Amino acid sequence: MRTTFFVNAMVLLEGQTSRILCDPWVTFGNESDSGFFNFPRATLTREEVQEIRPDYIYITHTHPDHFDPITLKLFDAATPILVSSYEHNFTERAVRGLGFHDVRVVPLNDGMALGDEDYVWMEPSARNPEVDSIAVFRLDGETVVNVNDNVFDQTQCQRLREQVGGINVALVPSGAHGPWPMFFDSLSDTEKAQHAAKRAQLQKESFVAYIEAFRPRFVVPIAGGIMCGGAKAKMYPYSGIRPRSEVVAYAREHVSFDFEPVMLSERCSFDTATGQRQGGYVEKSLETETAYIDELARVPSLFGPGGKFYVAPSERIDLSGLLCAARQNQQRWQQRYGTKSEIAYYFDVGEQLLYRLSLADDKVSRVRESDIPDDRYEIFRLPYELLLGMVQRDYVWSNVNTQHMSFYRKGDSMDPELMVLLNYLQI
Repeated sequence: MRTTFFVNAMVLLEGQTSRILCDPWVTFGNESDSGFFNFPRATLTREEVQEIRPDYIYITHTHPDHFDPITLKLFDAATPILVSSYEHNFTERAVRGLGFHDVRVVPLNDGMALGDEDYVWMEPSARNPEVDSIAVFRLDGETVVNVNDNVFDQTQCQRLREQVGGINVALVPSGAHGPWPMFFDSLSDTEKAQHAAKRAQLQKESFVAYIEAFRPRFVVPIAGGIMCGGAKAKMYPYSGIRPRSEVVAYAREHVSFDFEPVMLSERCSFDTATGQRQGGYVEKSLETETAYIDELARVPSLFGPGGKFYVAPSERIDLSGLLCAARQNQQRWQQRYGTKSEIAYYFDVGEQLLYRLSLADDKVSRVRESDIPDDRYEIFRLPYELLLGMVQRDYVWSNVNTQHMSFYRKGDSMDPELMVLLNYLQI
């Protein structure tokens, strides 16, 4: 069984019968509709991606660095797409919306046959069951688990390992991307550095926890290969994402058994049967890729003057009515989830007044930031055009809340239920 790495979580798994491409995403020539870009720079061409011709494509979830319409449209629409069996299967709908007509939802517990004796077991992430998944493939008699950038769950990992009779290869995230702490205006640079160090340590511990739970022979570090464009590209010293060699070195010191790390750069492969490697690992970091980061920092915003989604201030309307209708829809989902909260949240679109909403009621009001009455709240600073697009279902919160926003938090911690419910603030 051969594993070929491309970028981020884009990995090709090849057995003698089945070839599965996971999460294809390439930002060709710094081209991105999402505001996210490969890091380090991917050198794949469109023609090279088309030549992969996988038997199956596995879409782990619909975050932009895993589900990219630009890249996916390079593949034959008849290619079978594998997705997890979610309760509300937004992933299946999104894939079908691109024109793929052979979308296979893998049954929970039973899994699904691929070619000959090849097989796949797949299920939603235990910690984020709405938006992520985990899969185990059996190819050429070997088992390989892909956890992409799931949040670690001990029980789920151990159960899957027992279900398939052990894991030979584990694709494990060495880093996880997110807005905390680098995009939080409520933190000083010193505080960001402190929180980034804590985040980096937690990611190393998660890497170790995955290895301990699956006990694989081979570990392939993946994920974390993503960067925002514009001014945010310069903020990544506060991301908490560390070089893969550092994460692997930590794991070798803290994992209780011997495992073989398989470090792969773009286009590099490893054959588990023969132990042969194609291509050498070259580590790239914020320090080595300064020219590329400078390029990304100059990428203009889609929502700024001259951007294709820009709305001039003279043409903007008060969004209170739309937000009120969207809040009523969000409230229905809040009741489905059984969420009881009084947290207030605000949208700052660069006007004198912020929009105030709360999970305690369905009211929408306007208030100056200096007059905020709440003791605990979140402010989301974002372009007017983006807020309008989210309310009208042009965008989904979880796909745009990092690259196009900054944050201000008053209070000790994030409210995870609010983060889920913001996906339903739509009319």
